[in-house]
Amino acid sequence: MICIIGAGIMGACAALHLVEGGARDVIVIDASEPLSGTTPAGAGFVARFGADHNRRLGASTIPLQDYGLAFYRHLHESGADLEYAGNGNLVLALTQTSLDTLADGILAHPQAAPGTRLLDSDGVTEVMLGTVDPAAVVGGVYMPEGIQLTTALAQQEIVARLEDAGVQFHWRTPATGVRIVDGAVTGVETNEGTIDASTIVFAAGTWTQTLLESVDRRLPLIPMVATRFVSEPAGLSPLMATVQCLELNLWLRELQGAFSWGGSFAYRLLSALTEDGLEFEYGRPVSSVLLDAQHAHQEKIAEVFPALSGRATAETIQGIPVYTVDGGLYVGAVPGIEGLWALAGDNESGITHAPGMGKLVAQLIMEETPFTDPTPFRLDRVDPAAYPDEASMVASMAEDRIANVAKLN
Repeated sequence: MICIIGAGIMGACAALHLVEGGARDVIVIDASEPLSGTTPAGAGFVARFGADHNRRLGASTIPLQDYGLAFYRHLHESGADLEYAGNGNLVLALTQTSLDTLADGILAHPQAAPGTRLLDSDGVTEVMLGTVDPAAVVGGVYMPEGIQLTTALAQQEIVARLEDAGVQFHWRTPATGVRIVDGAVTGVETNEGTIDASTIVFAAGTWTQTLLESVDRRLPLIPMVATRFVSEPAGLSPLMATVQCLELNLWLRELQGAFSWGGSFAYRLLSALTEDGLEFEYGRPVSSVLLDAQHAHQEKIAEVFPALSGRATAETIQGIPVYTVDGGLYVGAVPGIEGLWALAGDNESGITHAPGMGKLVAQLIMEETPFTDPTPFRLDRVDPAAYPDEASMVASMAEDRIANVAKLN
């Protein structure tokens, strides 16, 4: 029996690739209700983000990104409703200095996707179909391979395919521990009893750390609460590109004619919010402090995106992305415990990387030749002893775009 702990996009993708690889007796357990975790809070951006010298992900992640792009395109072409669009991703610049930095980081990268190009303000207006005030921007870098999708729909589609394949899901079933005999896993302990399993995959987001600690293991992981707003309808074109802007700490896209948007102005360390009284169990948190912070930032964003000015918010949703100290992803065996594996450290890019992470861990478990080198994703690549507390982890993120947000807390 193979037991996946966590039914979010990472756990679901691991289960799907195991089944497609011929695994039998796969079971998925989740502590909460379907679609109640962080996955549906995701922005739904997928692109070749590793092909950027300014990002910490690194070029080793590019095969995962390419696989994710192909995976979602295949789901879309097979008829799955993902609210999929392939309009590219625009990294926006408000100043010439920023535009130069983007050009050095993306255009100068040897693995930038074909067609990646520098845009002036008129070019930005063209790909954004009038959504951006051209007087407020200098230009940007357009990444043509970028796609968008609705993360909850992607997760729902994968879960449905797994159920059709006979995979068992146990919802509202928190894992409380792992049974280990002679250094090898033999089962998962839950609130409903022990599930026998010779292979276990931790894919539980922020709770993966708790699970690791239950077997005397640890990874330097930093949970952050993030916020996404969906505006009332704003008449946006479904053909506009997705947007990122480092100067505004912003990501933004069209969703059913409305703005779906957020940024690090409404992110905070989970630890800081819980110290201030935030309470939640296994679902998504609701932090009024972050909701207020995003509302307060709206008019600043509207200086660049005028249709957002005064626009009411139709939906708010928060999740808990988990960051790593080196900006990389974790996919691999838990050291010293036979049969135990982990997927962790989404770095706010779980929807992009989950298909590739799921495929890679499935191939390793099934002892198949992996489609990409697993070495950069090993769990033992970083010594947890070098990061004894969260403050030391945050200090390592000096070059990350959310580092200053973390330090405020």
